[in-house]
Amino acid sequence: MTSMSSLLLVALFIATVIVALLAFECGLRFGRWRSQQPNPEPQLPVRTLVASILHLLAFILGFVFGLSSSHFDSRGRSIFDETNAIGAAYHRADFLPDPERANVQRLLLEYIDRRLEVGRAGRVDSEAIGQLTRLQKDIWAQAVAAEKTAVGPSATPLVQSLTDVIDVNAERVLAGIQSRIPSRVWLVLYLIMVLSVAAAGYQAGLAGAHTSFAAVAYAFVFAAVIVMIAAGDVPQSDQFQTSHQSLADLRARLTAP
Repeated sequence: MTSMSSLLLVALFIATVIVALLAFECGLRFGRWRSQQPNPEPQLPVRTLVASILHLLAFILGFVFGLSSSHFDSRGRSIFDETNAIGAAYHRADFLPDPERANVQRLLLEYIDRRLEVGRAGRVDSEAIGQLTRLQKDIWAQAVAAEKTAVGPSATPLVQSLTDVIDVNAERVLAGIQSRIPSRVWLVLYLIMVLSVAAAGYQAGLAGAHTSFAAVAYAFVFAAVIVMIAAGDVPQSDQFQTSHQSLADLRARLTAP
């Protein structure tokens, strides 16, 4: 999955709320049944165990949220690094003789335009990525040709900057496409959530409760956190789009009179 729409996030929220409430209801009914049996469990040990389980769930939530946040930050940092590398390559192209200088700078501006189109599209477009790859090859070929035929200033600084552009783009793709919270982590998180809420319902059932507003509030809070984690982990989600403003600002600076 490379993008996440608002509809999918709403569906994830609703499904998580339903699962949490069903787990609590199952635990509640089992607790009420257990309280009516001979020698029911004392409530104090159960309360202690439930509190420990809920603390563990909070710890796991914090851990997974940290993973999602780190993925989101790495995507933003890679765009900032890419902007600096493209800007350096553009300015170092000034040392090339014409028409190589004009060709390289034109291709770099076109590269920025394609990057902005890909970033704002909110999805992975194989055709757009292919265009970016072709532009990288064209710019590299121009720089290498200028280096081979250089009779004045060397194109080596430009080649170094272009290498940075290619490397940072590869890092961005890695951070945006391959860096994900593993599915096993999601599975463990949901299993711990179900067991925690069911244990809380079991404790409430032992105490003779029939309904609990706190369970509804807990289900909504947990679902909201899950949605935030999912939206932050998936690149180009509608709510957590990585800003490409630095690239847009660079484009404006390079074309300013």
